[in-house]
Amino acid sequence: MISPEPPLFLSAAWMRVMVASGAIARACPVTLRDTVVHVGEYRAFGLAKWILYGALPDETELLSLFVQARRQGVFQVESDFNMARWQERTFLATHTRVTRPFGTYLVDLSQSEEALWEGMHPKHRNMTRRARQEGVEIRPELDLGACVALMGETYARGGREHGFSLRYLELLRRELDGRVLFWSAVHRGELQAALVLPYDGLTGYYLHGASRTGGVPGASNLLHWEAMRHLRSAGVGRYDLGGARETTDDPRLEGIFRFKQRFGGVFVHCYHWKKVVSLPRERLHALLFALRGGSV
Repeated sequence: MISPEPPLFLSAAWMRVMVASGAIARACPVTLRDTVVHVGEYRAFGLAKWILYGALPDETELLSLFVQARRQGVFQVESDFNMARWQERTFLATHTRVTRPFGTYLVDLSQSEEALWEGMHPKHRNMTRRARQEGVEIRPELDLGACVALMGETYARGGREHGFSLRYLELLRRELDGRVLFWSAVHRGELQAALVLPYDGLTGYYLHGASRTGGVPGASNLLHWEAMRHLRSAGVGRYDLGGARETTDDPRLEGIFRFKQRFGGVFVHCYHWKKVVSLPRERLHALLFALRGGSV
């Protein structure tokens, strides 16, 4: 049974962020059983595609959503957002085209704080202690401009650019007010690590993070540990550490995944997928897209 309150990434508040940031054209409310979920709509050439940023608690409700999409003239429904936790591969393979496997680490916050601490890898516990001994402070506040700069520094270490603007973070703060942590790890007045962590009644989500090159060792470990303690005390049942893969040939990604793994979570397999609900409209969109040189 679907909860009357939709998961965070299917909520009206999240969709307001996506619309205002230009990620989607508009948000569409869809009624499924006793709740309303919100999907994003992409539109080009007068044709619409729906995008799900989150997973339905009851994945079989997708079939009802597909029927409603077809009735509203949508040509395709898809879900490829890294925080969407679609886990039933057999069901998805039967009713959609699975496009990419990935996963995440889920930490059980319902256990005692002692068990939570003991569940972390010894190296993570040592790094957390070290940061505290070095005088790193965890603050329930974050300068968003400094966060954007630190995210740029973090992505640059992997030879990449990030696409997250100050405007986007401001939208998150405004629209998810009361349901998102903007926390920082600071040492002697200098930002060491940043964490953007939205949450709903069930789950806290590691959405964005950043760390200083050559910063105080363990600052990020301590930041996540204190965030988990806070979520636990607030009654949030689990901590989702964001996208991960069990195996990779990329040393940079391997380091990121190992960092997430060592917080003691269980790896959960998830899947991205697409579903064409109107083949004539999908073919028309593909034709028009090709005629425009692959741009809209």
